[in-house]
Amino acid sequence: MRINRLAYFLILSGILIAVQSCTSVPYVKKHQLQAGIKNMTVSTFVFESSKDSSLLKKQYLEFTKQGRVNYSVTLNATLDTIQTTEKKLFFTKQTFPDLPNYYCKTRWKTNHRERISCYSQKKHKQNEKIMFYSKDGRILKRVDNFTSFNTYNYNYDNRELSSITVEDRSGTLIETIHVTCLKKEKNKNCVILEQHYTVSDSLLRIYRNYNY
Repeated sequence: MRINRLAYFLILSGILIAVQSCTSVPYVKKHQLQAGIKNMTVSTFVFESSKDSSLLKKQYLEFTKQGRVNYSVTLNATLDTIQTTEKKLFFTKQTFPDLPNYYCKTRWKTNHRERISCYSQKKHKQNEKIMFYSKDGRILKRVDNFTSFNTYNYNYDNRELSSITVEDRSGTLIETIHVTCLKKEKNKNCVILEQHYTVSDSLLRIYRNYNY
């Protein structure tokens, strides 16, 4: 298993989306979480066998009353900070230990779409993605509009996320991620989530801890 490659893929793909503005779809809706969460901790482990696992990353997220990310911090496997985000009035500030700050702005488009653009020094574009949503806020598709130009298609079974297929700019399938909730808590939020990457044959298990 190529853990470094998988970690790089996850950072670039941004499956757990923490870039938001005051006009964006709330994080809790994007990830099908019940309202009322004040903050949560997300720990992601890579499983190399049924008993052997290693921490890939850890994330702490603090929410507004509307369910948007107000502040977040992401740690790597050695618990070093690799990113923090802060919600400002008209943009989100991303801070990295060895990169210039990014300033990300969300623009709402027609047909339930968002354009999320990030700039360094507020003028040099670093990345951009187009998000497509259902009427109830679920993510339907994400298109990288600046770097890889990959497309992520979100598939649902009984309104719960079941898989994500990743295609390159030519439409070639490059990864399929099967998503399974193994356990829910009393508020019906998933606390143990499993992601199986079929092409890279990788297994992730995500543990969520909520504070209401």
